[in-house]
Amino acid sequence: MGSDQRIVRCARVSFGKDDKVDMDRDKKLIKYLFQHRHASPFEHVIVAFEGDKKDWIDLIQKVQSPVFQVYWAGGYVWLNLRNFINAFEHIPHAVKQKVRELLPTTYAVIKGETPTDYSTDSSYVSQKVETSSGWIGLVDKLELGTLMDYYTFVVECPLFVARQWHRHRFGSFNEVSRRYVSYEPTFYIPSYLRKQSDKNKQASTDEKIDEPWNSLFMKKIKWYIEDLRTLYENMIEKGVAKELARGILPQFMHTRFYWTVPRISLDNFISLRTHEGAQKEIREFAEAIISMVGYKNSATFRL
Repeated sequence: MGSDQRIVRCARVSFGKDDKVDMDRDKKLIKYLFQHRHASPFEHVIVAFEGDKKDWIDLIQKVQSPVFQVYWAGGYVWLNLRNFINAFEHIPHAVKQKVRELLPTTYAVIKGETPTDYSTDSSYVSQKVETSSGWIGLVDKLELGTLMDYYTFVVECPLFVARQWHRHRFGSFNEVSRRYVSYEPTFYIPSYLRKQSDKNKQASTDEKIDEPWNSLFMKKIKWYIEDLRTLYENMIEKGVAKELARGILPQFMHTRFYWTVPRISLDNFISLRTHEGAQKEIREFAEAIISMVGYKNSATFRL
């Protein structure tokens, strides 16, 4: 699952340029990422090959690294490209040849050769669902009928939703960074302010708070957001470091990230984030995921 371009997209999302294609620069970027050990973008490419449990255990024993991650499920050995690279000498020849075919630039960089061909994603997203606070797109999937089937999504959502999302740690994330970008931020503004639930300390109800408070608070929220946006832009214009100027932007600000996740973790996300106690905004994203790739109730472990 993935392509040379997938690695580039997941690296360039930090700069908000994941929709751009420049093959010459892309090839140089993959080489730079590899040489400077910027490994996380490689985690969004997934390799699965037929093998039994012995093949899986042998690979773990041969690599002998406490940080090497490889899984076995449904008759397949699963690993992301980062771990494929770390186990390169022990990967079956036929698997390496397939990776060479599908990821020609990356394979050449691994081998220390000059890249020629370059593989791209078929589209930016294959499916896209809008929610009240943002949108989610299915980038790619690798389904072999196992607990380790993999999916990559690109998500645009408010910061407070992203921070809830990142608590789901069995997966890989790459996110836009305002250390690198200074384009005008956008914000989620709810249509009304919901009441706190009496039954759940962390949840809300769908009921609007009383007037005139709803209108007054909404007016103030919009005013403060515009004021802080203007302050941010003025700070950038006057040469304030982006990594500091970003500190005044509120959690209603949109961010964008790539999420590559196995089915077992995806189902755990869905089961937790569709619960009535989950926040409405992230619940909408979980329901959007179900509409795109379904729910298989595979997360049956206790904790």
